[in-house]
Amino acid sequence: MWQVIRFYVQRARELRSSGQLGHAILSRLRRRHAEARFNAEQSTARVRKEYSADLPVGYPARKITLSLSVPFTQTKPNIAFTDHVVDQQDRMTNTVLATMRGGFVVSRDLGKTWKIVKVEGHAEHYFINVKDIGLGEFLIQTIPPQSRGIKNVPLDMLVVNESGKVIVKHPAHSHRWHGSRSAAIAGSTILFAEYLSNIAVDGKRPADCKVWRSRDRGRSWEAVFEQLGGNVRHFHFLQPRPGNEGEWWLTSGDLPSECHIWVTHDDGDNWDDISTPRRERIKASGEHYKRDLFRLTDLAWVEGDVIWGTDDHVGYGKPPGARVFRSAIGRRLEPELIGIGRWHFRNMVDIGDFLLLLSQRSNVAGTPDALKKPSVHLVPKKAVPGAPGMVHVCDLDIYPTRDRPGFTFSKASRAAVDGTFFTYRSSEDVFPAGHRILEWKVTLE
Repeated sequence: MWQVIRFYVQRARELRSSGQLGHAILSRLRRRHAEARFNAEQSTARVRKEYSADLPVGYPARKITLSLSVPFTQTKPNIAFTDHVVDQQDRMTNTVLATMRGGFVVSRDLGKTWKIVKVEGHAEHYFINVKDIGLGEFLIQTIPPQSRGIKNVPLDMLVVNESGKVIVKHPAHSHRWHGSRSAAIAGSTILFAEYLSNIAVDGKRPADCKVWRSRDRGRSWEAVFEQLGGNVRHFHFLQPRPGNEGEWWLTSGDLPSECHIWVTHDDGDNWDDISTPRRERIKASGEHYKRDLFRLTDLAWVEGDVIWGTDDHVGYGKPPGARVFRSAIGRRLEPELIGIGRWHFRNMVDIGDFLLLLSQRSNVAGTPDALKKPSVHLVPKKAVPGAPGMVHVCDLDIYPTRDRPGFTFSKASRAAVDGTFFTYRSSEDVFPAGHRILEWKVTLE
């Protein structure tokens, strides 16, 4: 408890010295008022918002409707979406996970009911990531309160059961993985990729980044791939390719020269860069791009192709805007442009005949309010002759916030279950308050 108090006292001193304390207090009061109103509405009936769009002629559906809500209706504890579980047969399940201080919450019925799990001995810890590794066990990254806010601090790695009992603990083991797509289990192999802050100091990244592997359910770990701070800032994505035993795809960023895509076919023993690593400029659909066309936090495999959206708004593009590319899978990727959005694409969700792409808010100073919003785009898995390769569905509501603009922060279900999926959200995206989780219900007509 005293560690938490010391953190907030130090934060107040920093705000006062920078002249921002008054603004911070007013913002906190405004947020508390918004939370009270939103919680009062949620207590009577779940608050929902709907967005819809007509689709081009030739698409597999004529219209799409999105119904969004915050599924956790209790006011406490404060929770944040972290993962939607995929089983060992690569099928989506009804299990949804969220983090909270001191533990995590589990829903086994697609968000209808929730079980709070308090992890023994960690009541004040901040839980960063939770991954279901089967057999009633969870792989968890957590940070003690005294380390909150410290960049590049290694996190504790735990294996716990659903009663909150700690089975294994690796203190200060490694750095966090990013979003929902940088850690996974395939067969008996668990892999995750580090996503540390790694801001350059005197022009150099201070830390190297590793890919970690466990073959005994998190009891022991080995680093199987490493990139020096001079090569990449951090890793963005690491997932097994369904139906291809031993094959995993790994991506990195952030500067153009730091953007790569590697593939392993032996669960991490050997890696091959398939993103034409020696080229500084890549030609796609007649336009030349920097290597940031390979900067991504999510991708989707569709038969023999791979589709991804850039985690970059490609400010030098004509016009500027995040791109969506498609390439045949081979020894080297040969991207072709599908469409152009606005802000960084953070997630892709499989909804049947389509992929739903979710972008973040603007991170560019001076952007007009009407253009700051996160957006939703739709891509048909099979190209439709004579129809656009991607369409804009809607822009989502936003409210005044001091949160970073990441919206989903790359945390989302990989695919919908009967039209339902989940994402993270900044606390004032879509709704003015509430938990950092969104339930999406998709209707295609």
